[in-house]
Amino acid sequence: MKIRHHVTQAGFTLVELMVAISIIGILSAIVYANFGESRASARDSIRKADLKSLQIAIELYKAQNGVYPLGCNGGTSGATATWSGNVNGTNACPGNSTEYIIGLVPDYIAALPVDPRAGSYPAGGNNGYLYGASSDQKQYKIMAANVVEVQQVTSYNDEFARCPQAGSAGCPASVPKSGYALYKGSVAAMW
Repeated sequence: MKIRHHVTQAGFTLVELMVAISIIGILSAIVYANFGESRASARDSIRKADLKSLQIAIELYKAQNGVYPLGCNGGTSGATATWSGNVNGTNACPGNSTEYIIGLVPDYIAALPVDPRAGSYPAGGNNGYLYGASSDQKQYKIMAANVVEVQQVTSYNDEFARCPQAGSAGCPASVPKSGYALYKGSVAAMW
C-alpha cells in the first residue's frame, strides 16, 4: 500500500496579485501627486528668496553708489521698461551673458540667481528673472516673470504683487498671478 502525501503549494493567486499591484499603483499615484506639488511650492519659495536676495544686493549697491544698477540691456525709455534677464527670449543679455544686473557680482552678491526651472521654458518666452531700472537709476523693478507654479499672488497687499494697487498707473483690476515682483519707485507700477 502506497501512502500519498497531499502537498499544498503556498502562493498568491493571480487575482490577489492584481489587487495588490492595483493598491500599490493607487498609493504611488497619490504620493507622486503630493510630491510634485511640494516640489513646485519649494521652487516658488526659492523664487521669493532669490528676489529678496537681489533686492538686498540692489539696495546695498545704491547705498554705496547713489543710484540703482543698470541691467545688461540698459535703462528705461520713459515709462517703458527695457528689461534685462536671465531668460530665453527678447530680454536676454547680449551674448547670453548671465550678468543681467550690471555691477552686483561679486561685491554685493556672490552670483546672480537663476530661476529653478530656467532650462525647461520654451524659447522666446522671457520666463525667469527680469530686471529693469529707470534711466535716472532712481527706480527699479525685479520680477520672477511667468514662472509662479503654486504660491500665487492673490492680493495687491502681497509684498510680491507686481503693482501697488488695482487701477493705479497701469495696474490691472485683477492681480497678475503668474509672477512675483519687488520694486522701488512709482514708475515701477506701470512696468
